[in-house]
Amino acid sequence: MRIILGLLSVIAITVAFTGCDKEKMSQESASPAVAEKTTQAEQPQAEQVEQAVPETPAAEIVAVEPPAIPAPDDPDAVVATVNGSPITEGAVFEELNKRMQAMKKRMPEGQEMPQQKKDQMRMSVVDVLAQRMMLSQELAKRNITVSDEKVLGEITKIAAERGQTIDEIKTEIAQYGMTLDDLISQIRPQVEMKELAEACQAEPDMQAEAKKFYDDNPSYFQVPEQVKASHILLGKRGIKPEEKPEYLAKIQEVETQLKAGANFEELAKEYSMCPSAKDGGDLGFFGRGQMDPAFEKAAFELGVGETSGIVESSFGYHIIKVTDKKEAGMKPFEEVQSQIIAYLLQKQMKENLKVEYSEQEQALRDRVEQQQQMQQQIMQQMQAQMAAQQQEKEDADAAANEPAEPKETEAPAEPEPAPAAETETTEEPAPEPVATPAPEPAAEN
Repeated sequence: MRIILGLLSVIAITVAFTGCDKEKMSQESASPAVAEKTTQAEQPQAEQVEQAVPETPAAEIVAVEPPAIPAPDDPDAVVATVNGSPITEGAVFEELNKRMQAMKKRMPEGQEMPQQKKDQMRMSVVDVLAQRMMLSQELAKRNITVSDEKVLGEITKIAAERGQTIDEIKTEIAQYGMTLDDLISQIRPQVEMKELAEACQAEPDMQAEAKKFYDDNPSYFQVPEQVKASHILLGKRGIKPEEKPEYLAKIQEVETQLKAGANFEELAKEYSMCPSAKDGGDLGFFGRGQMDPAFEKAAFELGVGETSGIVESSFGYHIIKVTDKKEAGMKPFEEVQSQIIAYLLQKQMKENLKVEYSEQEQALRDRVEQQQQMQQQIMQQMQAQMAAQQQEKEDADAAANEPAEPKETEAPAEPEPAPAAETETTEEPAPEPVATPAPEPAAEN
């Protein structure tokens, strides 16, 4: 788990810093470099800046777009108070209008945003403004100020690490309707939080609390095995099969020079087609899962100081040199101390935050909460119904696939012994007694 640094729920933005993150290579990047993943969310829409007509080349015409939402009747009306400091309708309108304009540009023409979505966006804006105000209050307690120049310096530093200029950054963020001033205002809370954390780092109590957090949460600071490598690339993203023979021939020539004793870094600067060429092909440290699979496999199999043969990847052909390795383990406390302090400060400020909303704002929040609860209940009912239907289907399928079991039949009952039949015997029936006639009386003479 990574500790999110310096963010007090700043309105999230997607800034497409193209190029290499230390020129790391991934399958998704525009070059063989790994592009850092950024959080995609609602970008505030800035005013469009159009180039002036040729007659006045030194001027710029700012085309002000109509508001995406109605302006408040009373810009000074208080929406909420943060530890006693007010947030006005005018401040909410300014920030919300930027978001709404950006959203409208991404929606199909004629499509309207649901009112519930508008209400949720307003709530989000009020929350962001409250958190920004809370941070400002903490900075004021310690007399810490952060100028636009300092924020711009941080942006310039990030751009330079990726081989970009401020003008190129402007071009990139213009795709999201943002100007450099918009970017500065969005990055400012991160820089301010960093300054606040550094100021608190000298406080003994904060140091002790940070060390306790570090000791109690070792899993937060685990780092995987990493390798540091440089490479020479002949190829590009989306390389076509018919282009491969040409790039293969060139990389073979480079390999021959390496074997003859040429310097790897100098050859990378001369021949490599990766933006890392200017640094001698150095990609810095990277872990597993960040590079093209074939490249990663070859890099992690090499020992420190070893150079690979020709490795084919989805970008073309590489020769890789491993310059360092880090075993999996925990980051040292000194390395993450300021990050922990920034996290703890945010947590502390959130706990101490006291926001009181106006009656109208509170009513809106109650309504949205009720709607969300109702939607959640409907979703749970639908999920339960779908789960029941799925279970019924699985039961029916299981019953249909079970082999039919033979029906149990009653064993035929043993025949009862038949009653003994009257059998004929060979014995002759006893003769019936013959009546002997009584002797007749003798006749008289």
